[in-house]
Amino acid sequence: MSGGLPDERVEQLVALLTRLATGDLSARGSTSPAEDDLDAIVLGVNMLAEELEASRAELERRVRERTAEFERLNHDVMQLAELGNLLQACADADEAYAVIGHGMRAMFDGLSGVLYRYNASRNLLELRSQWGELDQPDTVTPDQCWALRRGQQHVVDATSPALSCRHVERRTGDSVCIPMAAHGETSGMLHLMGHESEPAPRERWLTEDRRRLGVAVSEQTALSLANLELRETLRTQALRDPLTGLYNRRFVEDWIGRETSRADHSGRSLGVVMADIDRFKRFNDANGHDAGDRLLQAVAEAIRRGLRHGDVPCRYGGEEFLLLLPDLPADQIVVRAEELRASVGRVRVEHQGLPLPGVTLSAGVALYPEHGATAVDVVQAADRALYAAKRAGRDRVVVAG
Repeated sequence: MSGGLPDERVEQLVALLTRLATGDLSARGSTSPAEDDLDAIVLGVNMLAEELEASRAELERRVRERTAEFERLNHDVMQLAELGNLLQACADADEAYAVIGHGMRAMFDGLSGVLYRYNASRNLLELRSQWGELDQPDTVTPDQCWALRRGQQHVVDATSPALSCRHVERRTGDSVCIPMAAHGETSGMLHLMGHESEPAPRERWLTEDRRRLGVAVSEQTALSLANLELRETLRTQALRDPLTGLYNRRFVEDWIGRETSRADHSGRSLGVVMADIDRFKRFNDANGHDAGDRLLQAVAEAIRRGLRHGDVPCRYGGEEFLLLLPDLPADQIVVRAEELRASVGRVRVEHQGLPLPGVTLSAGVALYPEHGATAVDVVQAADRALYAAKRAGRDRVVVAG
């Protein structure tokens, strides 16, 4: 070859460049023992190959990290969606808190946490769900938590816990408190803590990703619980009398139809008691409607205390109450009605600091199907028996028929 360079050296350089061009970044060239003019080119190519190989390794590392991050994010999103779906299907708050505890353990595996909710008076937060290794108090006051006082999440580094919340009794790592808010109102607080003592794996650290997930979970959970409570409130308003808390007439008319059908199939009985406060209008006129409402509440409470689990008390209208007593023989229904009559006779209430006079109760008793072939018939039979008790002098129990 002209220029004093052997063809073999040129071919080696061309082969090196070809391997690098096809993606083999591990290829390296060798210098000549004779130290020819191609040695500088070979050394330069080797340096370039080393830089490219290092860059590719770093790029591959970043791709792996980003892929793992996307996989974690996708996993978190799916778990968050599953938690939301389960909460929407919950029938009551107790069921929802059990679902939350299960979901939190799955999403924050390796961490500990608690969920607090405000009580009805909004002066305390009560522990509703707990997971992991934390030993937290059952109740927390709002001023014990920096997040609730500031209205934003509060992160504490385990290495400098100077601003740790007072409800944290034992610190095992970084922690975050996140206010839970729905419909513009703070309803509770989510508290998460890591366990970072050596040799704790990274899964037990409270990372920034997990803090962000905690914010998303608190928003999802707060909204779901608020919707559940609203649904429960609307259901209660639809089924309960707002003054006494007893079932309303609409609920009982639906319930008694189902219960008489069940009695037809099982051969069991259904007792019906129609009761009425004697001379309630006279009481209202003498003491005022507020006093009358107070008396109705006290009578309803006396009736509720005197019933079994499964009995159904209803405010049927005004001062009239309907009681449904399944699976009791006739003589026991009469005994129960007499006990309720005596219990109401002992009711004493005060209004505006003054004692109110006592009242008496009259009641009519009917049994399905003995006193009526349908639900409507048996209720009417109990109502006729009630009026018979009124005509007989009040403050007594009369059996239909």
